[in-house]
Amino acid sequence: MDKISSLVGRYSFRARVFFNGVFCDANSFPEDPAAGQLHLIRSGPVVFRQEGAEPLRVDEPAMVFYPRGSAHTLEIPDGASATLLCAHISFEDGGANPLARALPDRLYQPLGEMGALRQTLELLFTEAASPSQGREVILDRLCDVLMVQVLRNEFDKGEMSIGLLAGLADRQLSLALAAIHERAHEPWQLTSLARLACMSRARFTEHFRNVVGMPPGEYLTRWRIGMAQNLLRKGLPVKVVSAQAGYTSAPAFTRAFTTMVGSSPRQWLKDTAPA
Repeated sequence: MDKISSLVGRYSFRARVFFNGVFCDANSFPEDPAAGQLHLIRSGPVVFRQEGAEPLRVDEPAMVFYPRGSAHTLEIPDGASATLLCAHISFEDGGANPLARALPDRLYQPLGEMGALRQTLELLFTEAASPSQGREVILDRLCDVLMVQVLRNEFDKGEMSIGLLAGLADRQLSLALAAIHERAHEPWQLTSLARLACMSRARFTEHFRNVVGMPPGEYLTRWRIGMAQNLLRKGLPVKVVSAQAGYTSAPAFTRAFTTMVGSSPRQWLKDTAPA
């Protein structure tokens, strides 16, 4: 499986459209650690304001995306109106999701610069204007597709300076990351991962930290715990999950899980179960 597909399969997300139509007012979005906000502008003008950043005015069809739910305000200038489609993008585990962390704080793409994404955006706009049955479901699914294309586009551009996508784009680190992703249960050590990347232990550790943003050992633990959370949600017992996540015993897994998550596997599962 290719790198982006394996990541999307591992770190899921869901899109839900919450506005579709003409807007002529202002709306503030408080910081939301559980979901990002996607704004698709069919026609402007729209002004986006965010603390610490210059206002962004959008007059032409475009996409503005806040992957980690950063606080921002959307304003329509007095006397004007804009046609918008807005969606919440809920990443599993919220802003801690590696896919959300790998993207910049704000993504802005005019329609004319979107390449392959342009066809999906135009299809979204067409469906948004349609009164046909099933429109809401189709819009949600098309937003899902758009998000995968956004991830692929950022990966292909190779402009990520730090994070998971940057690591996958690195010729040497991608070999070690792929091994972790595909065979997390194996007893990986720093030496074996460095060998896969064709680097010395010291050089591998330094380069991994600089590119991915954390030490290799921490990344391995985070990946295993995230994998374990998915397995726990599926109803697998702790003993089975611990083995599949690469731990030699259930107590060792429970200690690692509790240290990272803040509660035991069983308590976490109970706390996150739907009401």
